[in-house]
Amino acid sequence: MSWTIPGMERREPAPEYVDHINRIGGMNRYNEPNFRIVWGQNDTNLVYGVDSNGKRGQHIILKHGGVPAWFIDVWKPPECYGTPELWYALTWDWEADAPTIGDYPHRGLYEPAPFNLFVRKVENGVMTFDAMPLTHWLIDLLIPNLLKEQETTYAQRKVAIQNRMLAERQRANQLALAAYLDAGVAFGNRAGTHESNRERWIERVREKQQGMKISRDEIVARMGLGHRQGRSQ
Repeated sequence: MSWTIPGMERREPAPEYVDHINRIGGMNRYNEPNFRIVWGQNDTNLVYGVDSNGKRGQHIILKHGGVPAWFIDVWKPPECYGTPELWYALTWDWEADAPTIGDYPHRGLYEPAPFNLFVRKVENGVMTFDAMPLTHWLIDLLIPNLLKEQETTYAQRKVAIQNRMLAERQRANQLALAAYLDAGVAFGNRAGTHESNRERWIERVREKQQGMKISRDEIVARMGLGHRQGRSQ
């Protein structure tokens, strides 16, 4: 089932569909919907720069290209867009002296879902759109899949962060061990009655290695990974 809608018009989704999508999709941290139903000729974006006619400054464009069809927008948290510094560094237009795609989204942004609820057709050189009507079964079909995709994305991001933290810990441990093994003799390489535990244990390890092999784990078990001063035995 579809219909063809010519021209430009403004539409709002029926309250029962809004309630339905909010019930399934839930609310974000700002108590705003995670998903919105919008008409393609309603929403606009404020952008800056030079348009196709050479006009410099502030411009208003249709967010969904003016397509006469329903769209589902998905809320993305602000951390998806990096830091404000990075945002402005990448989007600043020096001629307009303003960010090309607007201010940093401190409360996140609504982005179009990765599918269309319409089909473009060209007949006799004229483009028309076959748009799907809103239905409850359509919401039941799409929103759970969008939620699953978000969960997968968050889970992958969490695993990536955990792996990076683990790699950093392993690198720190390796640096600490290397620094320990490369440490100089106590008291500035001068002989004395007080020597480091490390030096005494290295000597004992060398004596033991003359007759048998000793593993690193055994050395660590006896010596530890720390470094402290002690009295010669």
